[in-house]
Amino acid sequence: MTESLNISKIFFGFYIFFVCKLSEIMMQPQPLDPAIALGKAPKAHEPVVIVGGGLAGISAALEALRFGASVILVDKEADLGGNSAKASSGINGCDTPIQEKMGIKDSQLLFYSDTLAAGDRENDPVLVDILVHNSAQSVQFLIDNGVNLSDVNLCGGHSVPRTHWLLSPKEGRPLPVGVAIIRALKAKLEEWRDPEKFNEKEPRLKIKLNRRVLGLVTWNDFVTGVRVLGDNGQIEEIAGKAVILTTGGFSADREKDKTSLLLEFAPSLLSFPTTNGRFATGDGVKMARAMGAGLVGMDKIQVHPTAFIDPKDPGATTKFLAAEALRGKGAILINHEGKRFGNELGRRDELTKLIIQHCARQKEAGDMPIAWMLMNKESAESFGMPAFNFYFKIKGFFKELPNINSLATELNASEDDLIQTINDYNNYAEKRNIDKNFKDPFGKSVFPVKFNINESLFVARIAPAIHYTMGGLQIDKNGLLAAGEVTGGVHGANRLAGNSLLECVVFGRIAGKSAAAIDYQSALLGKTGRSGIGADAQTNEERQEL
Repeated sequence: MTESLNISKIFFGFYIFFVCKLSEIMMQPQPLDPAIALGKAPKAHEPVVIVGGGLAGISAALEALRFGASVILVDKEADLGGNSAKASSGINGCDTPIQEKMGIKDSQLLFYSDTLAAGDRENDPVLVDILVHNSAQSVQFLIDNGVNLSDVNLCGGHSVPRTHWLLSPKEGRPLPVGVAIIRALKAKLEEWRDPEKFNEKEPRLKIKLNRRVLGLVTWNDFVTGVRVLGDNGQIEEIAGKAVILTTGGFSADREKDKTSLLLEFAPSLLSFPTTNGRFATGDGVKMARAMGAGLVGMDKIQVHPTAFIDPKDPGATTKFLAAEALRGKGAILINHEGKRFGNELGRRDELTKLIIQHCARQKEAGDMPIAWMLMNKESAESFGMPAFNFYFKIKGFFKELPNINSLATELNASEDDLIQTINDYNNYAEKRNIDKNFKDPFGKSVFPVKFNINESLFVARIAPAIHYTMGGLQIDKNGLLAAGEVTGGVHGANRLAGNSLLECVVFGRIAGKSAAAIDYQSALLGKTGRSGIGADAQTNEERQEL
């Protein structure tokens, strides 16, 4: 705790100066743009308008409501959830009661160091400190709201297990962690639509679905609302005292025209599939950019190493993520020759590079480099058989083979090479049991299971896929806040598994609290103390707690 606070004190003064200077720059007149419309003066009693109904948006809404504001939550899809509902690995937290119960020794400084190291130290250190400091209470926030985060998993790039997720049920269909989180928080939102529960005459929450936000409304350089295209084709203006953008990233913004952010910042990735929903088109980035908002790290695109190749549609451009937790429970990766080529629990970006370097491309899979994910019964049971069977029996991603000989036939690889690969892996596991400092030639130090060449194996084809955009909005306009993947600066060059959901909760709640406190007079005088990602920038002590 003390070490973490000292880190904040080093950087916090510089960060506030940086935000203030950029806000001053953005107060200069901006060119007219069709994404911007002129509105009226904001009023203190008007609602907080939140654009985007994923975890960041829902967290912001709940916090703004808790602090007395009215909220209008807008989403262009037919339901809330966004990519948050697709999350499969969990949410990070350090020094949590669950870690303590499981005997996991963690610290804020270790989590902070892991996050900076994964991001090649291109992260904003103050944002990382805020993320880490609020991680335990963010996990508890979800637990208090009905999410049973009772298990902790080790994911790539983490020094210790800290990714909290659902303990797989012994029977029945499992609930993915993202779905469980969104379902629980949606239930809490529904409570706010019942005014009698809070002794109020009118509900303070309105949810507008199937509404695409076309642009922002401003008055005297203050953001005072949004223009929305309804499902009836009519354009309406929604006024508010503040707008929070929680629209997510741009991993599916692949249209080859001048509006595509992928084409502009990472054209070499346009041929890659994505794990994101079709809605991830960078709408919030484009709207805020049109009115002069700064961008940071837009070329930092995370390509996840393991997305399933669906045997029924191997060339699909939208892939189902092969959860990092599978590798955390013991899955290994081999190439077309039956050889391991890297640390399965290494950084996502590094493992992706190794797949591209060592694995053969398959034309039927969109000419992507293909690796093979190998699991046994022990690793599948550790992951949770109901959860594993979702991938195996329901989706059909895994194929069960009786032994190593069948695997060699499936891969058209040398059985001797496969046996050597398995024997080497088992030997590394034995050495690790003897020497706790041992690492295999690829740097792996955790070997959850050993494999038996005479027992059945589960195998699935996987390929890299665009998964997350680390870059995004850097600062805010007056009356405009942002949280979640629409922002940049938190993750640097590469994101750790579990930090996306955490970012959504931490900065979504801070943005909601900050927006609730805004009123026109203080905003006009520049006293709101907001930062560009929704972090409360008033005092070092004040920002430390939600």
